[in-house]
Amino acid sequence: MIELKLINIPFSLSKTFILNAKMRVNKTKFLLEFVILLILTTSQVKAFEESIFEDEDIYRQALPPSPPTTGITAPGTKWCGPGNTSTSYNDLGTQRETDMCCRDHDHCDDILEARSTYRGLNNSDWFPILKCSCEQKFINCLQKVNNMISNTLGHVYYSARSLCIAEGHPIVSCKQYMEGTFRKRCIRYNVDKKRPKIWQFYEMPFYTEISKKQLNKTKK
Repeated sequence: MIELKLINIPFSLSKTFILNAKMRVNKTKFLLEFVILLILTTSQVKAFEESIFEDEDIYRQALPPSPPTTGITAPGTKWCGPGNTSTSYNDLGTQRETDMCCRDHDHCDDILEARSTYRGLNNSDWFPILKCSCEQKFINCLQKVNNMISNTLGHVYYSARSLCIAEGHPIVSCKQYMEGTFRKRCIRYNVDKKRPKIWQFYEMPFYTEISKKQLNKTKK
């Protein structure tokens, strides 16, 4: 798992980035959002265990060392960078497989837009929050591509973004945490199955790379 070092930048430059982000709050281009965020921050109930991400292998991977970064853009892509340079849905860059991951992520069917309310949830942040199933699909897609570009995108994005939304039984407490270098995230929850499902926030796991051996096992 990578924890990215914060970059010291002048206050005026930070203010410029914030203003630019405000102008783009209705966009869901994830790389634009996480780059900006990366720069700016670093009653008894019967409880049951629940994991919002179905692929448990996501949680079992050892946290890897930091890979080399590629700057604020993703070379060879048209969907994985600031804005969208594609001319159509089928227009992809030379990093075709990674670009397809980004394109599908951009077209998530449930998005809690920035500074808005959706399904009873309020997002006061300047960045949108996607449905957990879209985030799981994105993680799995990047891990399947498994090259420097896809893994770098995964590390940066899932270090900067921590929440997703999904429908589930009300959360009672955290069952299991995934440890990061400076912080931890809940990856399994105790839930109250006596109460009906509701839309709520869940924390996402940190991105982890998988070996070719592990990848081959998933294909069998």
